[in-house]
Amino acid sequence: YKAKGVEEYIYHDADCDGAGTNTVAMWVFDSDKPSTTATNDLDGDGRCTYHARLEATAAKMFPTSTTWRMYCGEAAGWVSVDLTLKEAAVPVAGGSTVISSATRGGIVTSVAVLSLA
Repeated sequence: YKAKGVEEYIYHDADCDGAGTNTVAMWVFDSDKPSTTATNDLDGDGRCTYHARLEATAAKMFPTSTTWRMYCGEAAGWVSVDLTLKEAAVPVAGGSTVISSATRGGIVTSVAVLSLA
């Protein structure tokens, strides 16, 4: 999935650095466009760098409501954030899907418009 208007993607990666040393598959939020043909290290950077992750072996569809680990800058580092992703009831032009996060402490953490990449 890709955010509309910005370079941000959600995808499942079986081995984020491609070296075979990462034994945990995960869903990631990333600004690097994932390959549609690679089987691992989908962003091709040879590293496990991304904005957020959710460890999960299931690759069919990301969970719609769960706790993700999100990088919030050097001061806060990696934090656990409860996110709920929902499809919009109203169709979006171009076959896109709207997702939005739940709130944490009354603050909306993320809103994105996604389409199949």
